[in-house]
Amino acid sequence: MEQVERRPDVDIGEDIDELIASFAPLKASRPYFTVRIDEGIVKLEGNVRSPQARLVLLNNVPRVPGVVGMDPSQLYDDETIRFAVGQVLPPGLFASVQFGVVALTGRLPQGVNADAILSAIQAIPGVRRVGAEFES
Repeated sequence: MEQVERRPDVDIGEDIDELIASFAPLKASRPYFTVRIDEGIVKLEGNVRSPQARLVLLNNVPRVPGVVGMDPSQLYDDETIRFAVGQVLPPGLFASVQFGVVALTGRLPQGVNADAILSAIQAIPGVRRVGAEFES
């Protein structure tokens, strides 16, 4: 394994901040995710808007000098969440996702339990909150 030059975590963080600032979708997502660094290991947590923004982090953070490891297991993107939500939605309901917040609209089909749907969606990894406004 290649020897990695040790750098202070604060310097690694500055380089990652520059990476984020250089890619507009990440810059827009910045309030919704965190970057923590401990002895060169970078932990990414939260939500970004697109799979592409997530990939920019996944592909480039390990290239930052001094990074010895990365844990992106708690980093999610809205598009992937939206697809997962679509798997549990019955016909007649629609979902939008913004930074892990899911908004449901539409007509709740007869015999479908709203609380069960909300619980199933809340259990999807990366979902921070769920709100619903169903038609009567």
